[in-house]
Amino acid sequence: MTQQLVNTTSATHSTPRRAANKGARRPFRRIGVNAVFVGPGVILLGVMSLYPIFILVRMSLSSVDISNIVGDWPFVGLQNFADLFASTTFQSVVVQTLFFVAFVLVATMFAGLIVALALRPSRGFPLVTQTALILVWTLPPVIVGQLWKFLLSSQGALNQALLALGLVDRPIPFLAQPSTALAAVAAVTVWVGVPFAALVIKSAMLDVSVEILDAAKVDGANKVQVLTRIIIPMIRPTLLILAVLTIVAAFKAFDLIYTMTKGGPGTSSSTIPYLGYITAFPGYQFGHAAAISVVAMIIVVGLAIAYIAAVRREEK
Repeated sequence: MTQQLVNTTSATHSTPRRAANKGARRPFRRIGVNAVFVGPGVILLGVMSLYPIFILVRMSLSSVDISNIVGDWPFVGLQNFADLFASTTFQSVVVQTLFFVAFVLVATMFAGLIVALALRPSRGFPLVTQTALILVWTLPPVIVGQLWKFLLSSQGALNQALLALGLVDRPIPFLAQPSTALAAVAAVTVWVGVPFAALVIKSAMLDVSVEILDAAKVDGANKVQVLTRIIIPMIRPTLLILAVLTIVAAFKAFDLIYTMTKGGPGTSSSTIPYLGYITAFPGYQFGHAAAISVVAMIIVVGLAIAYIAAVRREEK
């Protein structure tokens, strides 16, 4: 009897220990399982992203051109960046990039808001228009660029319409003169971006309670007051995220610039990423091109941080 009591007591005391040991082993086991599943993704990310970034930074700190691209890269420190920021071409391209991004942001957000308001009804003409917007949004940029390159040419439909209306005396070479080339590409970029912005804003508007809108109308608020004091404040987090996405898309625009103007005339319609491209391949100045790319990458990282902050703010 005494022996049975001893065995029972020992079993009772050993059970919590075993449970504690199992509980202590579970975090390590969980870490091991996570490592098995996450490890390949981390390795792939390192190979496909981090290693090219390392090579890019190393190239930006070296003198690299067509003669030694496959050989040794002499280290020059920050000389490429010093030459870059001293270049008048780069300075003008930075100004052009700021203008391009600002114009695309303001015009896309404003036009997207107007179109979203027009698409709020779900039947009839707004439904047809929404379908057309989706088709415009899904068109490949190369096709869009070629289409608008034809429409904006001296013999294109836009110039013919302006001549027919008597607004101009002779065709305007929208894409062939420095004063209008960048604005034309920016306008086409807005044309491509408005459908996405309109659909996002419309989806956010559908979350606004109808009872709130009806109460505002009962209180005597007009349409402008309802929009500016109720709808826009309630969808502000979505507008913030959309603005960041629009800035990122405008900053890294490449397809339309390449298709419509190839950055010209000269570099009058180039942005920072496109300047890096034409410096690397037609110019074969890979060290300077890498420095431009590093500057562009830093800007994109800053925009990505702003996007993450906006998403977290919306989640809160």
